[in-house]
Amino acid sequence: MNNNISTTTIDPAVARLNAARIGIQHIGQPILLTLGMIGCILNIAIFLRSSMRINSCAIYFHASSWANLFCLTWGLFVSMLASFTNNNPLTYNSAYCKIRYYILTASQLSSRACVVLACLDRFLLCSQSVRQRSFCRACVAIKVVSITIIGCACLSIYVLIVYDSFPQQRQCVPNSATGRIIDTTVLFLFNFGTPALLMSILSGMLMWRLKQNVHVRKRDVQLSAMLIGQVVLYITTALPFVSNFVYVTVTQYIPSSSKSAYRIAAETLALTATGSFGTFIFNALTFYVYTLAAPSFRRELFTLIFPRRWISFHQPTEQLQMSRTNRINPSCRDDKSIVSQVYRNES
Repeated sequence: MNNNISTTTIDPAVARLNAARIGIQHIGQPILLTLGMIGCILNIAIFLRSSMRINSCAIYFHASSWANLFCLTWGLFVSMLASFTNNNPLTYNSAYCKIRYYILTASQLSSRACVVLACLDRFLLCSQSVRQRSFCRACVAIKVVSITIIGCACLSIYVLIVYDSFPQQRQCVPNSATGRIIDTTVLFLFNFGTPALLMSILSGMLMWRLKQNVHVRKRDVQLSAMLIGQVVLYITTALPFVSNFVYVTVTQYIPSSSKSAYRIAAETLALTATGSFGTFIFNALTFYVYTLAAPSFRRELFTLIFPRRWISFHQPTEQLQMSRTNRINPSCRDDKSIVSQVYRNES
């Protein structure tokens, strides 16, 4: 009896790894989902404001916020639901498996593509060429976003073909070696490699141009700061996932029977931390990066949350500023143009 108890006792190190994995699933995921959903909804509400809709970079941020919302819903929420209910339809329902990963893949590609487009937009805006700056218009951004979303949706069609559910292995994965190659190629080229490379290059060139160009408006500088913060967040959170994906790909043919209990627990923890949790940090925390990086974004958030009458005490200060401005540059303006001028001065 004592021998049986000793052989079934779990190693304390393995127990700690399992406890950490359960903690991520039952505590970390709900917290990240709550923060992410609130952040995405606030992002969308702020970028829908009239002062933001006329800015091309804000349009890319707006589209990225919708993509992040879909990623959190079809990725993090579905994973969390399966963990809490101990019922994962992905493992036995092929249609659900295909649809879920198709929407998730298309949304992740769209989210990263919009950030790359925002980097390109800010880079062109800081150019001395009028022709290059002409691409930084709201109408152009809307067309580019539409084409990008359609392109990402078409690129993700392969998921509907190669993904399938395997009830015996309790997995939803590509059903062939060719499918795994296609999935890995898309992951590295379009979901991490190319976006990370383009973001890094364009962000570096953007910072160089910002130093060279002293005529960029303060609001555009703050949007650039929001963008650079988002790029840093993406690269920081994507590297662990890609590293673990490479490890899983290299070791996928090693049988579980030849692995120790500690190694299995460590691999499972790494898969949970970088996959069903870590890969969605970028989607969930963009709002908080924007809030920390840009005072203009914080002002938009303040005016969105609080009623206009609560901030009416700012009006005397604004009127005093305008009276001083009119003494220096007198002009005939209506009320609407005065308010817009004050807003530009603040930004």
